[in-house]
Amino acid sequence: MDKYNIPVGTLVEVKHIALEADKKNHGVRLYVAAHRKDTKGIPVYSLGLKGETNALKLYNGYYEENLKVIDKISVELTQDEINDIVQWGNTCEEEGWLIEKEVTLKDRLSKII
Repeated sequence: MDKYNIPVGTLVEVKHIALEADKKNHGVRLYVAAHRKDTKGIPVYSLGLKGETNALKLYNGYYEENLKVIDKISVELTQDEINDIVQWGNTCEEEGWLIEKEVTLKDRLSKII
């Protein structure tokens, strides 16, 4: 199983890749908001504003080689914040928004914190 090397909450900068459409994203800095997998099972990252939880507002499909880590997580989440994130993740799983269902959001968070 492939591993995610950039934790959720990390500030990253998007590097330019060969696609013409992605030139406009070069240098943009956003936070890793979620871990996903592409159709081949390769880890990809969803990016967004700090603390963004709305799946419709995230920028999806960035591979690790297209991201430069700027700052690792520098704050600790409170238990209430963790519970809110877990609740949101469970709702996403119930609605079928999350691709990777074999790992629960709570399990992912427990490894990060």
